[in-house]
Amino acid sequence: MPEETVLIQPITVERDKHGWWVHPDMPDFDENYAALKAWIAEQHLEIQQWHMESDIYGHHPYDNGECQCLGWDPVAPAPEWFLIGIFDTEDGPCVSWARRLATL
Repeated sequence: MPEETVLIQPITVERDKHGWWVHPDMPDFDENYAALKAWIAEQHLEIQQWHMESDIYGHHPYDNGECQCLGWDPVAPAPEWFLIGIFDTEDGPCVSWARRLATL
């Protein structure tokens, strides 16, 4: 009997002292992008991402090597989007939003 897929849902976000947060139901793909893409499809999600530099202009403490994103409060693209993570990347802080596709 096939295992039932449990769909990730929006939850209350409580960022850590550096401003980071990852949805607790988000698997750790450890840079396995094929597995991430498969999970997104299985979850019937659309994802939008952007880096902090797209939202904050001018100097930010991250520019001094401080690994934090305090003061960055990215806004969802629309009400149906929910946060799945604010995390550090090689290109600096990044936000990921998700929304369920209507094809369920």
